[in-house]
Amino acid sequence: MATDGHYSPLNAAPAAFPNELDQPEKDHQNSSLSADFNPNSQTWQLFKSQTLRLCLTLGLIVLFILTLILFERAGNVSHSRKEWFNAVTTILNLALGLNFLEVFKDMAKVLRWRVLASRLSTMREVDLILGGESLMKLWDLMRESRKKPITFLACLLWILLNLLAQATIAMLSLNYSMDQGTGSAGAYTVAGMISAPRLDCFYGSNRCDATLVAPQTTAHSYGELIRGETCCTYNTTADIFSADQSCPYFCSADRQEFAYRFDEYNPLDTLSTYPYLTNRLIRSNVEACYEYDVDWPQSYLIDSPDGKQDTQLFAFHNTTYSAQIPIPNSAGAFNSTTYIYNGTNIPQLATLVACGPRCLTVYVLRLGIPPASPPNAILPASIFGCNISVTNVSNTTEPWQEYPDGMARLAIASIALTGRSTDPAGPGISWQQYQLYPWGNFLETHNLNATEIGSNIAEFAMGSIAATAGLNQREPFSSPTLPILGYSPTIHWRYVIALFVCIGVVHVVLVGLLCWVARPVAVCDDSDLCTARLLSGLVGRLPDGGGALLGGKELAREIDNASIDRNAAGGEVSGSGLKEPTRVVYGVIDTKDSAGFRRRGLGLNEDIQPLRLWRGAFPRGRYA
Repeated sequence: MATDGHYSPLNAAPAAFPNELDQPEKDHQNSSLSADFNPNSQTWQLFKSQTLRLCLTLGLIVLFILTLILFERAGNVSHSRKEWFNAVTTILNLALGLNFLEVFKDMAKVLRWRVLASRLSTMREVDLILGGESLMKLWDLMRESRKKPITFLACLLWILLNLLAQATIAMLSLNYSMDQGTGSAGAYTVAGMISAPRLDCFYGSNRCDATLVAPQTTAHSYGELIRGETCCTYNTTADIFSADQSCPYFCSADRQEFAYRFDEYNPLDTLSTYPYLTNRLIRSNVEACYEYDVDWPQSYLIDSPDGKQDTQLFAFHNTTYSAQIPIPNSAGAFNSTTYIYNGTNIPQLATLVACGPRCLTVYVLRLGIPPASPPNAILPASIFGCNISVTNVSNTTEPWQEYPDGMARLAIASIALTGRSTDPAGPGISWQQYQLYPWGNFLETHNLNATEIGSNIAEFAMGSIAATAGLNQREPFSSPTLPILGYSPTIHWRYVIALFVCIGVVHVVLVGLLCWVARPVAVCDDSDLCTARLLSGLVGRLPDGGGALLGGKELAREIDNASIDRNAAGGEVSGSGLKEPTRVVYGVIDTKDSAGFRRRGLGLNEDIQPLRLWRGAFPRGRYA
């Protein structure tokens, strides 16, 4: 009969397997106090009840995995969502632990009947085995049975198995965590006021450096900063967008295009540690770069614009083009490279060397070493003319995100700018600019072809742009991309899945073992009333009304004493055996009712023979 939601193998239905005890005396039995035992039905009922617990285990595992997946896919989250993650995973972890704790308790309640049926047990041991779902009771049983190796080892292994199961579940929390980000990859965005650089001018000391000369020297010094940086190579724009904040700027695989990705900061991020990496890009490109031969017979000295230095007028040509360019002797040297801005106005307003609104031609003079002989041999020299362009900023939504045309031309010319202006003697203003790079400098051009020289200029321009974005004055702007340093889960899936598989497999194995081990014996309901009914024959030996406040150990001793007294009075024990404790086995007992009919029942008795460990079973049929 099932009571309190627990399964009882003794079913009130008619016996499927009649035996010699199931004869006419059944008519005299109280049908409400008898039931059938069928090991097949019992195993099936045990399997169903344990499967429900197994489904709960698997359900919690699935829910746990889904929770980890959902938070992992959510990426960076706020502090409040991190607390939700901690709360949900803690609840699931506790639920899984409590469920497994109940699994072991249910198993102990079932297996105790097989244990009691397989060995002689003292009353104290019976009391502890019946309470075997408590690990403390098992600990006491282990101590009581320290001289019985098998019992001692069985208790120890069961306690260790319980602890191992809980430790395995607890280990789950060691393989995932919600960690705070440390850079752009650890930030999420909200609408708010971001900090972004002004791009319309060079800013110093919080003011626009807009004089004629100062922006040129600043542009050049910003470009020089490229020496300390290494670009990140890309093949497609997607490569740029997938890169992290460690890339200062980007270069194409053939180094004919360079790019910079703008970022935005939280005003509270004073150390600039977690920018929002936008999808706004600006690029510098080598449009074309030509090499020309110097026509020395057509080249001659002229006065420099300031009237104080000699200037060499270089004539140069190739098969389709010829021109002249003045270069002061002070701007050239043997075995060196000179980059030249040959405009007649400041680069922001350049027209003569402009090849477009955001494109300039930059010239390069490469001088070799004079030959040792003859004395008047021609000096090895080449001139290069490179058209370099800077694109508009892509994906802009606000005017402050633009990089103006004048700033773009200034960045292109920056490799050659020195800030030359009006001569104090007053002959006028010369805006030709020259930068000399001696042999061994990272920008000298010996052993480089025209394509590689153009790459130097475009990269220098991108360095000036990147430094402008990084060093210019920052101001607050409204944006939906305010970066907030968030939290993201770190999950060691290899170990998490391994632990979950271990938990699930162990539960499945335990269910199979439970059904197999418990099959030979009748598993009684685990209610206190059913247990009391089985113990009534032993407890009934105590004096009426006595022992209500005694503990289990004291009651076991009193039952032993009462059993000894009873047996001694009946002459069933000798004087030497009066101190032996009562040893009982759970099993089948045959009795007679008041009408003298034989009845089969269950009980704990000294006269029952224990089942063998691997053989023997309770007979099928009706039990009173």
